[in-house]
Amino acid sequence: MKTPIYLSLLFFAVINCGTLNAQYTSDKIIFSDQTYNENIKTAEMYRSGWRLSPPIRNLRDTASLILEFDDLSGETPHYTYTLIHCTADWEPSDIVNTEYLSGLAVNEILDYRFSRNTLQTYTHCRLSIPNKDVQIKLPGNYLIYVYKDFDQDQPVLTHRFFILDPLVQIVPDVHRTDNVKYLSTTQEVDFTLSYQTLQPDDPRRNFKVTVCQNLNRQTEINDLLPKYIQPGELVYNYEEENLFQGGSEFLHFDTKSLKYNSDRVQEIRFERPLKHIYLLPDRPKTSGSYEFQEDLNGKFLVKWDDAFDSDLEADYVMVHFTLITGDEIGESDVFLFGGLTGWKTEDDNKCKFNPETRSYEINLLLKQGYYNYSYALRKKHEKKIDLTGIDGNHFETENDYYIFVYYRDIRERFDRLVGVSVSNSVKLPKAGY
Repeated sequence: MKTPIYLSLLFFAVINCGTLNAQYTSDKIIFSDQTYNENIKTAEMYRSGWRLSPPIRNLRDTASLILEFDDLSGETPHYTYTLIHCTADWEPSDIVNTEYLSGLAVNEILDYRFSRNTLQTYTHCRLSIPNKDVQIKLPGNYLIYVYKDFDQDQPVLTHRFFILDPLVQIVPDVHRTDNVKYLSTTQEVDFTLSYQTLQPDDPRRNFKVTVCQNLNRQTEINDLLPKYIQPGELVYNYEEENLFQGGSEFLHFDTKSLKYNSDRVQEIRFERPLKHIYLLPDRPKTSGSYEFQEDLNGKFLVKWDDAFDSDLEADYVMVHFTLITGDEIGESDVFLFGGLTGWKTEDDNKCKFNPETRSYEINLLLKQGYYNYSYALRKKHEKKIDLTGIDGNHFETENDYYIFVYYRDIRERFDRLVGVSVSNSVKLPKAGY
């Protein structure tokens, strides 16, 4: 009679041990938004019901976060994923997954559909979080890690997302800087943090804030300390430490229809096996005055005007970009930049100088839709990027600013995301989370 009970307990222990240790094991992944296979395209993560939203979810909300991407390999996909809790600095947290997850630590992506009537065939994969297999128990930064065939050494993609427990109030003040040295080019992000429901032992140590322009993590500010500490309140009001270059409005193009040359499209050609889109050439705008242009602040929206379901019926087209500079920029590389390239400056989105046309050129395979983009400079062998050397710099430019507030209690081993604010440089503050 004891044998069945013993076996049941042993089975239970093995299952739980497996769950406790089902953390990622691969050293091949990067803790950022990244694809690891050239066949993986158009990876997006957003809040359900709002395609252009950032991947932020309230811990107690009923809405889900949606991850979508396309696989151009032509194979039937077999993908698995795990969720990794991260620190405020995007390193793995010092907690095991049973502390921040309920359910299974490793799960399969079973929702996939095949493209219809497209020149480029693909499989569209979709995942909703949380779901019946896994739920999230703790707030903070998270990384979803997708890999192939249950093998963590075959990474497919990683994507950051945020789970919020709103325990603080953020009052932002985004405005033209008062610093006369940067008056014509720079925007200032001041804010006040109210923490009436928390009892920090050392506010300078317990709280950490990150300020980000247009979800571009390459220019974020994450080392701000409060300038003033008042009862239940922290004030972040500086003259230089919290400044962002205004930049210029993003460039754009529209491929929602391929029946005609839409805005900024110079020519559409069929060059077997795909359609090619040749955009009107761009030119540097550093010497020009500010020009208003309604934009998506660097984002993109997948869409085909004639489709019933753009996720499956929008085709992939080869888009040709040209930046006429006259001469090669010797000290810096030029990158096509924005959401369409994952806000990265890597070889995949580095432009090449063509001495015959005296221009920088790059071609990208992109799904039909509406896209924003810009050009970034980066000096060779350096990491810092310059978003103003090609497109110009103006204090009037409309930008979104995200403020993330993290809190680590002295008794805890992880960073809680306790506040998120989204503000605009020229509009009224947006709704919170």
